[in-house]
Amino acid sequence: MRKKIFAILNKTYGILMTVSFFGGLLPLLPFLFAIVVGGELAETITIFLHKQYYPVVIIIGSIAVVIGLIAMYVGKLEGLSVKKVSAETPEEEK
Repeated sequence: MRKKIFAILNKTYGILMTVSFFGGLLPLLPFLFAIVVGGELAETITIFLHKQYYPVVIIIGSIAVVIGLIAMYVGKLEGLSVKKVSAETPEEEK
């Protein structure tokens, strides 16, 4: 059961992070268009992106991070620990 929950959370994390990444990259074209056009239209485009678009992308990214941390907890992964990892293989330890 734990592995199934981990798999679902991990898949959800990956999808949301991908959406967040491309969501942050997508406004490149409107910004370039705003630079070329200039004036009030450029101001309207950039204000829309700043006030309405980016907050949604930031929220999606934040939710993805929380889901990723929960997935690590459920999967008992220790990616954020400070444990020292031994470079020796199990055969060398004998």
